[in-house]
Amino acid sequence: MLLGESDIMKTLHTTIHQLSTNRLPVLITGETGVGKGLVAQAIHFGGPRQSKPFVPVNCGAIPSTLSESAFFGHVRGAFTGAEDHKGYFESANGGTLFLDEIGDMPIEDQTTLLHVLDDSTIMPVGATESKKVDVRVIAATNVGLSARVNAKLFRPDLYYRLTGMIISIPPLRDRTEDILPIAELYLSQFATQMGVLTPPLTPEASAALETYPFPGNVRELIHIIEGAVMISQGAAIQPEHLRFRFPDADVLPPPVTGIDEPSPLNVPDSAPHPDTETDMSEVPFLPLNEALARYERQYIYQVLDWTGGNKAAAARLLNIPQRTLYRKLAKYNL
Repeated sequence: MLLGESDIMKTLHTTIHQLSTNRLPVLITGETGVGKGLVAQAIHFGGPRQSKPFVPVNCGAIPSTLSESAFFGHVRGAFTGAEDHKGYFESANGGTLFLDEIGDMPIEDQTTLLHVLDDSTIMPVGATESKKVDVRVIAATNVGLSARVNAKLFRPDLYYRLTGMIISIPPLRDRTEDILPIAELYLSQFATQMGVLTPPLTPEASAALETYPFPGNVRELIHIIEGAVMISQGAAIQPEHLRFRFPDADVLPPPVTGIDEPSPLNVPDSAPHPDTETDMSEVPFLPLNEALARYERQYIYQVLDWTGGNKAAAARLLNIPQRTLYRKLAKYNL
């Protein structure tokens, strides 16, 4: 459900209504947690394709070796043990394919999408005949695709095929008038689920919600409200019931402590200067590549700790593909 009473959200609802009546490809941009998936669903279910499939795909979670099969499917015998399998495009036939986190798709896999977007034809792996599909494509990203195009990390031809219309969803902190209506709706929903009376928001709690920057956007607000209902058990919501992740309004994760490895820059004052005649193997500095690796390990640990171990969220915060994160986790034994 897409909520909001701000002028920004009213304009967004009008745009969604206009887009739901055609099959123009749409790119939805915005920070993590702003509701890009909800906008995609609203476009799909508000139009003539509403009775057909809505198929969401996390583009950053598809291994390169399986990309073609995942999107186009495969036939029996295509590889050892293979049975007939529909890919995402065929599964979404007649409906909408939602390509979430399209910016995380490796550039070598992006070619797989180009031809089907051009002629609506797919070729399952191992098949000898192509298939026609009728699929509307909606993509979403929390990274700047135009910047990725300039950095040669995203194909410009694919970018132009996906951007029939671009919708940019502003972060919750830029539309504070939407915070309390969303909070009150979810207060009622969670109270019903937990079997307690719907708790009112005290003026102090309302003020705390309206002044918090919500780095996790609507998704974070929903989690905070759910926790507040659980803690209050039907009593009025007080500021202490609102468990903000960053009570000091710091959007960045706090520094991590307790990591076993020492900082590579923690050099004793007694360290010999390189201008002196000494055995440099005894100087307690690390080679640059090792120092950078230690810092990278520490920072990844920090981000994972902040996301509660959620690797998909950590990859988005680090602005790297999920598969790259998995490689680094294995490398650093995290």
